[in-house]
Amino acid sequence: MIQMRLLMVLALSGACVRPMPAPVPVPPPAAAPVPAKPFAPVPQANPLLAEISTAERAATEHPDDAETWSRLASALRRANRLQEAARAAWRTVELASSVESWTLLGNVFIQGGAPNGAMAAFEEVSQQTNDGFLAAQNFLNLGYHAWRWGMDDLAMRAYARADKLAPGHPLVLYDRTLLFAASGEVAKAKAEASKLGTVVDRVLQDRPPLEMVEILEPMKALTESVASGEPVARLPPQPEPGQPLPDRFFRRNPSQSRALDLAIDETSERYYPIAGWQVLALALPSRWSDSLEVSKKGQPASARIRLEAGGPQPVLWLLTATESGKAPDLDRLIVEARSHLSGSPTLGEVRSFTGRGLEGRAFVADDPGARPGDPGAFPRVWVAVLRAKGFLVTATRFLRDRDPGLLEESERILRALEVRDLTPPGR
Repeated sequence: MIQMRLLMVLALSGACVRPMPAPVPVPPPAAAPVPAKPFAPVPQANPLLAEISTAERAATEHPDDAETWSRLASALRRANRLQEAARAAWRTVELASSVESWTLLGNVFIQGGAPNGAMAAFEEVSQQTNDGFLAAQNFLNLGYHAWRWGMDDLAMRAYARADKLAPGHPLVLYDRTLLFAASGEVAKAKAEASKLGTVVDRVLQDRPPLEMVEILEPMKALTESVASGEPVARLPPQPEPGQPLPDRFFRRNPSQSRALDLAIDETSERYYPIAGWQVLALALPSRWSDSLEVSKKGQPASARIRLEAGGPQPVLWLLTATESGKAPDLDRLIVEARSHLSGSPTLGEVRSFTGRGLEGRAFVADDPGARPGDPGAFPRVWVAVLRAKGFLVTATRFLRDRDPGLLEESERILRALEVRDLTPPGR
């Protein structure tokens, strides 16, 4: 009976199987770009923005419907608008305290760099369900995420909680083995690997279906690597956008204040893992949505970030960060960027700008054939290239009008850009 239950749990939790589970799903980038104007290809509209707008309208029309607030929180989380997502998730809990609402809130906290808040939320889940395996999965996700950010103590606390809820859960054994092996604690790693190997072998003896075998194979491979003394590398942070949530979003007593009273900051810092533990940090308006796509294995380290917002002055930015072995020639690159614009754009002068350890060039181009008032047109484009701590960053912002304040905002955001090395101590 226990073995059958284990098989069911593994089958149902396939999305969280190692080595590459993601506790917070990351929205894929929009579809391939289509030309909207001859001088600048504008990407297709992001359906996530429409989903958020629809959910916001529904929450306004049905302010006491928990399911509506849950949909809004989920959409905002995928857009990395985490302060708003946390507020909406708290509203969901406020209206219907449940396994689902507390799990949603905990996942927002994971993405928002608030692991202690996530621990508390997942404790609420454990109190509201008799399914120890379900409750344990939340702590496993939190622990694995913390481990990849170098927070080993927190990871072990989360694994210990998962083990108490679901003794013998194979992912607990797997995650502990990974942590000990990557930290050089050989004896502990071998002890955990031995227990894991016993569980895996017992399940494999029953000739499980192919999908089950695919889940168990990485576990079996890890036990063999540890037993043979092969080194196990620590994995870098998961390639998902995030931002540090202010304390007020997780250190609060729900009985003393309303969820909708939580204030949203005008701007918030976002971080984007771009190569290993190298993170690109940007301070952006909190209502801007974003998504992140990183290069696949075997390709040069790079990341593509999409920033956007709706409203009367829609925002659409595309940024690409690529590792650069040597200092790039910005003057040559900006000339190439100007020459790559097709059609006959009107080109503005090249401006130089500097920031915290960075240097950049930027220019603006206008489409003289643009039709005024066309709601689907972006008749102006702002292009910038900059170098910062071994990375080349290119930025293209598509604009609907010629407001100089938008250009100043664009340059101000890039001047404050930082590349941070978050490699755990001793790595």
